[in-house]
Amino acid sequence: MQHQLTIQEAIFTLSNFNKQIDQLTYRFRSNFFGPVKVDGKPIAHDDKAKSNEEELVKYKQLITDTSALRHAIAQANNELIVENHSVTYQLEWVRQTRLLLTQLENLIQRQETRVETGVGVVEYSAYNESSIREDIDRLTKEVNKISSLIDQSNANSMISIDLLTEI
Repeated sequence: MQHQLTIQEAIFTLSNFNKQIDQLTYRFRSNFFGPVKVDGKPIAHDDKAKSNEEELVKYKQLITDTSALRHAIAQANNELIVENHSVTYQLEWVRQTRLLLTQLENLIQRQETRVETGVGVVEYSAYNESSIREDIDRLTKEVNKISSLIDQSNANSMISIDLLTEI
């Protein structure tokens, strides 16, 4: 079935489909395995077999649909431009910069005092803490700006996609 979705809706749909896959995977452990014979005599499981077939079909549809959604989102992210770069570039930049911010924030919070033989009481702290704080503020503003622009792009950009699963 053909659907017109914003990228934001596609991301939300992908998340929901992944949750359904997780639920089906969990159910596989209990629904696809169990007693089949008692004292050598087979136990009838026709209802289980039919139910399992239906769940397996649903699982395969979800795999196909999540793959299609990921592909469509990735393709759109490569084509859409935010601040002179593709959304794919900006997403990676934001991810890496957030990792850097975490490291910088941990660095300025870290303070140690040690008593070292022959030296005395030594205090350890980040060098140029004020400069690091300025970098944190500047990078945080840049990350928030780019993230907001990506969100706006996702909310306004449409993709067309065929899905087997009902949304």
